[in-house]
Amino acid sequence: MNTFEITIQRKSENNWPIVVEHTRFGELLPLRSEGTLELSAENFQQLISFLGQPKDYGKLLGKNLFRDDVRDAFVGAMRESDEPLRMLLFIEASDPQLRTLRWEKLCAPIDGEWELLALNQRVPFSFYIPAITDRRFPPIGRRDLRALVLVASPSDSQKYKLAQFDVAASVNSVKSALGEIPCDILATVDGAIGLPTIDELCTHLSDRNKQYTILHFVSHGRVMDNGETIVYWSKADNTVEAIPATQLLDRLRPLRGAKGLPHFTFLCTCESASPDAEGSLGGLGQRLVRDLGMPAVVAMTDKVTIKTAETLIENFYKQLRASGEVDSALHEATAALAKRGDITVPALFSRLGGRPLFTDQLDRQLTTAEIKYGLQGLAELLPQRAPTLQPKFEIPAQKLENILGADSAALSKEALKEREQALEEINNLCEEILDINFHGLALGHQPPVYDSRCPFRGLYPFRVENREFFFGREQLITQLQQKLSEHNFLAVLGASGSGKSSVVLGGLIPLLQEKQPDLQLAYCRQCHLQP
Repeated sequence: MNTFEITIQRKSENNWPIVVEHTRFGELLPLRSEGTLELSAENFQQLISFLGQPKDYGKLLGKNLFRDDVRDAFVGAMRESDEPLRMLLFIEASDPQLRTLRWEKLCAPIDGEWELLALNQRVPFSFYIPAITDRRFPPIGRRDLRALVLVASPSDSQKYKLAQFDVAASVNSVKSALGEIPCDILATVDGAIGLPTIDELCTHLSDRNKQYTILHFVSHGRVMDNGETIVYWSKADNTVEAIPATQLLDRLRPLRGAKGLPHFTFLCTCESASPDAEGSLGGLGQRLVRDLGMPAVVAMTDKVTIKTAETLIENFYKQLRASGEVDSALHEATAALAKRGDITVPALFSRLGGRPLFTDQLDRQLTTAEIKYGLQGLAELLPQRAPTLQPKFEIPAQKLENILGADSAALSKEALKEREQALEEINNLCEEILDINFHGLALGHQPPVYDSRCPFRGLYPFRVENREFFFGREQLITQLQQKLSEHNFLAVLGASGSGKSSVVLGGLIPLLQEKQPDLQLAYCRQCHLQP
């Protein structure tokens, strides 16, 4: 991958050291550059005055960050490849004054101009946050995508000076945006599996019969004076429950569910990643990555309008489904907001390091969902392509079905060996029958086209509609064509079953029709007259 990682280290005297590492395609060792970030008291005052002007704010921030060797390294990296350059910003420094800056508005020198990174698709930009937990998130594929959506607008929201919104419309907007990604809903709407409460959320995330890989929250949020982020969800009676981020994290931390916590969260919640919170506890979006190890979170750094949120998610999930790349999906979605005042509000916090959230490449083990999809596909193709091999398929398929219900991390060595043997048997069958390996089939790759028509007519003669299967009589057909060119009547005689009808209807007539497309064909059968 082509990444450009900027690390702003802890303050040294009057500046912050910067380390830049550019990792190019196919190279293991990055190119390293160093520099310093210097921001004076006057600079900080200017940034405050530019808060309502994203381009001016980001330009001032960028000019202080991209200086000397850091600027040269970035410009050089941009020139080297036409492929996207994934920029990862890691703020290691703990200074509240630095961490509370609006880094989501950062501009960079691109083609001689200072451009907002949030809008430039050539440089997908994200905040890189190393996790402080060893929680594992196994690789997933497209078949593993499943969302749990929570939409909350409690009946007494106005008591908290929160504007109510149309829950049903928001649910429909999210479902439309998710498209083919299956989802369950927690909201006060028909068809929901529960209410938008923290208890319901934890109950469904703990269900070992389900695996959610995406969380999507739509609700009000706010950063308090003490730096704690609050989300406003519902109680069982649909009245407001103000939930501190710390409480939410404490409830989520022990959950394991079918495969653990989801891999990705979209916080369509105002101030869910406010830089102001970074001066103390940290924003909810940042803490989901830092404290729980979640691979990627999109959150809002400020207030966001319903219209902006709906436009954003519609484009975001469309791009995510296509590529699996969260950073590219967010940048392409944000490009549609270019004329709106809250274009720099969405921000990506990630520990993916430029890698995709999911991949359909063949360089990893298949997930449970992919194996089930592949088995279903092979079972559907077998009756048509190789019905006699059905018993040979059913034995290893049943073994896999029995094993797939268990957590692969908890399987014994014997069970893992049995799983691999069954997969090997299935793969051999797949290659024999479909000319494609099982790994490819399970990831949605299409097998070679199969023509189910039988080329053998048995005791029936070949006719014009079967001409593509008739061959081996080319010399005789040429002789018949020659004789017909000399006489306008030609009788073809021979013993019964010698192939008279086939050579005429499957060979001679099609050849004549190629040269004379309007040639008419008529059948004249022998009639037996009764005395």
